[in-house]
Amino acid sequence: MTSQLVGSSFANGAQLPNFVNGRLLAAEDLATGQATLLKRDTWTGQAAGPGIVSGLWATAAATTITVAAGLGITPSGEPVSLTAPVSLPLSIAGIAATGASGSFTACATASGGSQTAISGGAYLLTALPACQLQGQAPMAVTPGSDTPVACTAQWEVAGVQFKAIPLPLGTTVNSIGVTAGNLRNLLAHWCFGTPQLARLGNDPFNFNPAYRGIDQLAATHLTPCDLPLCVFYWDAGTITFIDNWSVRRRVTRPDVSAASWSAVVADQRSADGEARFLQFQDQILDLVSAGLSRGTVAANVFGLLPPAGFLPVALDRTVGDIADLYLTAAPAAAAPSETVIYHPIDILSTDVIGLLHAQLTQLVPQSGFVPGTFFGTLARFGGFLTWDVIDFALRQSYCLEPVATAQAAAAAAAPSATASAAPAAAASASSVLRTLASTARIETPAILRTPFPVLQPVLAPVTPVAVPPVSRPQALITYYYVTENFIGALNALGGTGSGLTPYLFFVKNQYWPPKTLPPLVTTS
Repeated sequence: MTSQLVGSSFANGAQLPNFVNGRLLAAEDLATGQATLLKRDTWTGQAAGPGIVSGLWATAAATTITVAAGLGITPSGEPVSLTAPVSLPLSIAGIAATGASGSFTACATASGGSQTAISGGAYLLTALPACQLQGQAPMAVTPGSDTPVACTAQWEVAGVQFKAIPLPLGTTVNSIGVTAGNLRNLLAHWCFGTPQLARLGNDPFNFNPAYRGIDQLAATHLTPCDLPLCVFYWDAGTITFIDNWSVRRRVTRPDVSAASWSAVVADQRSADGEARFLQFQDQILDLVSAGLSRGTVAANVFGLLPPAGFLPVALDRTVGDIADLYLTAAPAAAAPSETVIYHPIDILSTDVIGLLHAQLTQLVPQSGFVPGTFFGTLARFGGFLTWDVIDFALRQSYCLEPVATAQAAAAAAAPSATASAAPAAAASASSVLRTLASTARIETPAILRTPFPVLQPVLAPVTPVAVPPVSRPQALITYYYVTENFIGALNALGGTGSGLTPYLFFVKNQYWPPKTLPPLVTTS
């Protein structure tokens, strides 16, 4: 049996000129051919996915943003190629805008003219492809005509145009108040879509895939031709901060899943998790460079901490942690009938820990963060981990919810007593639901489509239900020192190793609800 052609379609197909000897070619023929080839290029860009391929890193100084050379792909599939760094002044009124685009550019750009200096607030900086006519070329004169020789533009030159889009950041993000100290952190999480992702488990069947903050911008502002580069805050006189990873993304594969499951399986979600981690690490390094790390308190600067991250530490302030390890490293003497349970940090012998403790006590104050100051009551010390375990935990964290530092600190400081479940304290079912909703930040998501049943409120009398007791964990984070790093630090202190950066790794604690079974079983 052979295959058979069962149909074809050429509706609105791409057109290329049919070149044959003797055929007369008009400008429209060549223009159509060039437009078709450029359209094919955009299809290739769309197949690869939007994002930054290389470069295009933005830095700020006072009133100017500088964007490094690089290459990116817009959501529409158009390349954004910057061959040399460009400086963008924000405080000068009357900046000339790029001229109208040429006929071969799919993305329309702003018309020529001038623009005024931007007002204060949070902004998204984007790059979009532009085209400008340059040079002059003579036009042919009809034989026998007395008309003077005319000229037209010689080249259509591809370029890049930059746009600052105001961001509607409110006074709270994820129920956390925005302050001058945590503004950069919470603006980043607004861009990541943290408030929306907190509701993903509520109903993934009807979850809105446009969960990021910038997805809410008007289509007339953030177009498919805009490639997000960074966010910045401008106080109408200077740039307070600039943050690349809030919106900077690697090239992400197009999403081919059903819309409501995009936040679960799409490559964009993984890229967002990676960017969230990198944004925190970038801000941490800025604090170290500014000499602010030793006194930084997480709750003052980071309204939301990533579920996993690295923190360069002031090694002289780890003496207390090492002393605790020294006391617990060797198993206590056990009775003959008892089983000796070894501590996980037995990978470092008491001799090594003792030597390290002696070296640390001789150190002068070092740069880096102080774990007790930074975390406060948010974290507990967990000892040592090897890099293999840390690398695994970090990659698993990209889709976990962040840690709210202020709320966690308040919970740890609150009395440990649980809410009463006595019948006298019984409340109506509706009040219980309101309580749970406020605790879990449950909101009704925008319903894109309803292929599955959607639960609606039941208007019927129900039996009053008591508010269940709520236990408050004393620490939401556990931090560890890294075995390989501390052995290297010990060698460096002893003069036998190269210099390195001492650091810790922290990870969000995962809680298993009581009276539930894990999804794993053992067999005999």
